[in-house]
Amino acid sequence: MISKHILSKSTYIKGLQCEKALYLTKKHPYLRDKLSIEKRAKFQRGTDVGILAQECFPGGVNMAPNSPSQFPKRVIETMENLQNPMVNVMYEAVFQYNDTLVMVDILVRDGEQWKAIEVKSSLRLSPTYYNDAALQYYVLHGCGVPLSDFQLMHLNGDYVKHGPIDVKQLFQHVSVLDYAKEQEPVIAANVERLKNVVALSHAPSVAIGPHCREPYECDFIGHCWKNVPQESPDVPFTIDYKALFAQSPSPKPRNVAYLSLLYHYPAVPELDGTKPYQEMLLAFAITGDNEPDGHTFWNCIDDRSCWQEGITLLESLLGHYDLVVTFTPNQLPWHKVFNLYEVLQNAQMFHPLLKKGMSLQHTFEAMFHGAKLFEHSRIIVEALAQDLTSYEQTKDDLIAENEAIKSIYQHFFK
Repeated sequence: MISKHILSKSTYIKGLQCEKALYLTKKHPYLRDKLSIEKRAKFQRGTDVGILAQECFPGGVNMAPNSPSQFPKRVIETMENLQNPMVNVMYEAVFQYNDTLVMVDILVRDGEQWKAIEVKSSLRLSPTYYNDAALQYYVLHGCGVPLSDFQLMHLNGDYVKHGPIDVKQLFQHVSVLDYAKEQEPVIAANVERLKNVVALSHAPSVAIGPHCREPYECDFIGHCWKNVPQESPDVPFTIDYKALFAQSPSPKPRNVAYLSLLYHYPAVPELDGTKPYQEMLLAFAITGDNEPDGHTFWNCIDDRSCWQEGITLLESLLGHYDLVVTFTPNQLPWHKVFNLYEVLQNAQMFHPLLKKGMSLQHTFEAMFHGAKLFEHSRIIVEALAQDLTSYEQTKDDLIAENEAIKSIYQHFFK
């Protein structure tokens, strides 16, 4: 009989980042923050890329359980399939060793051995991905699985789509077997330490700090940061005004417009001639300061093949104004654009709300108490999900962003 596991890939990585987060996940999961739209979209992207990667090794047996209660059964079935000559590929193969459970994305028979593959929906491999793979190797080795290789499989940034997706070219493979073997003693020690954390009678005391967001934003920031002073009319933002005004537009512009942009970064290229995560302009709204009905809205949500036409149109519209003010972390190539995001960062603006990140939403709500603005990632997700005949909500959202940008700009530079 296989006992219930204590650690998994996700809880192990969480424990390396913060032992308190691991304890809360296992003992008090109800304290988690609400999952943001952006995180949900990221998880779905990883799932979609993982399913696509299976096409590189077709005909596999899917071992993914339908519910957590099926984990023990799947562990037994996975071990049986290792000995079954009719099974050459398994997806989400489930293994458990030393109270630690892992699910290997793809397991491929390689003669008398097996090749394990972990799929990542990124262009580059982070140290966390290597730690993830090393844990899986530790469990597989503990289960006696003979491995010829352990690979991380990730998206190829040089791949350009021409016709149907070529999955063999879309992905790159990096062997991490030697690294995983070297790390095995470290992994073993970490597993024992983290199992002891879970066994504690109360949560370990861990001070808040940069680890709350690195390498991943923690699920318990709302709980752990609840006693940190939050937004209030009595908590003004702080800013280096000397640095701010040194960036003032010069000469003073007479004809100003405000610009909101909606970009789409599909992990798997959707259009011929594009690469993974290539930036595609999905929609924009530009609002003229001196025009009675100065909103120009463009989108290609229903036909993304026209995305480059939006760039051409936008470049022509920029010529109508002395200055175009925006707020975006993206690097924009147009010299007339005045990016408040960069300006306020350079001026070291701070407010408790900005601990969540200097987004337009947080900056606007920090500066104007009681003001509300939808998060930008929500606009993107909802725009992509809209039915193809109505985009009025996207238009309204982007125009609302322009009004927020205008308020911030005029507060400092009018």
